[in-house]
Amino acid sequence: MSDLRTHIEQLVRQALQELPGLSSLEPARSEPPSGPLPAPPGAPVLRFGKRVPLVAANWKMNQLSASARAFLTALEGHDRLGVQTVICAPHVLLPVLAAARRQADLVLGAQNFYPEPAGAFTGEHSLDMLADAGAGAVIIGHSERRTLFGEADALVARKLSTAVARGFMPIFCIGENLAERQAGATFRVLRNQLVAGLSGLLPPFPEPERLVFAYEPIWAIGTGLTATAEQAQEAISFVRERLAEKFSYAYAEKVRVLYGGSANEKNAAELAAKPDIDGFLVGNASLQAATFAAIIARTAASKGRP
Repeated sequence: MSDLRTHIEQLVRQALQELPGLSSLEPARSEPPSGPLPAPPGAPVLRFGKRVPLVAANWKMNQLSASARAFLTALEGHDRLGVQTVICAPHVLLPVLAAARRQADLVLGAQNFYPEPAGAFTGEHSLDMLADAGAGAVIIGHSERRTLFGEADALVARKLSTAVARGFMPIFCIGENLAERQAGATFRVLRNQLVAGLSGLLPPFPEPERLVFAYEPIWAIGTGLTATAEQAQEAISFVRERLAEKFSYAYAEKVRVLYGGSANEKNAAELAAKPDIDGFLVGNASLQAATFAAIIARTAASKGRP
């Protein structure tokens, strides 16, 4: 009976998204006490019915003030060719980048946050703090947060719903480890992570252009291994199908899904040529502006950007 009820609820949500005039029937989503934040700069728009490619840098625990400013200066010297660009920097570098940034459509992002507006949470940062520092995007559910810092599905789901409610653009990460892939469990893992992570999102849903997912096969992060373009396309196509079940087909077609497993300037063109891969979450290859700009250029070329 519970499975039937879940299926009926999914059908109702799809109807609410696809049929005009029914949005008034959707239950209201509760907002945090401090209210929504303004949209971050560089908010994407759809052009000619196509998803706008997105390339995000995840600096992890790298860069200092001088190198961050030099990176930004160099990157702003490149034409980003209609590809939305996000730099997810350590928290202490966000004000540095915000002060040095000359191009308003270059989005700054954080790598983590705690889903409370304030309180006794030593060492943590709220979304208000990150917005004050210049961030408009945030990575959620990265494999390193899940495995090294023990972030469970419940916390990851809470982070996603909080970021959406507060007007941030989340980059929500999912992916399987090597043992799971070798056991043929990739799709089961992806489905379970999506179901758990999206459990806190209720109608009315955010604009699909402001919801970003990243498929990051854990076995290909920092190992030098990379999923083949076919493997990445297969997994990301599966993700989009599951998003259609949660939201609607029309909605899922507008959501961007990135690849995040050791993407670099050598494999970016082949990966980006796949129809469901909308860009990249880039780790080590994002630490040098010239390399990162090359990934952006190859993404633009594969997607037919101007």
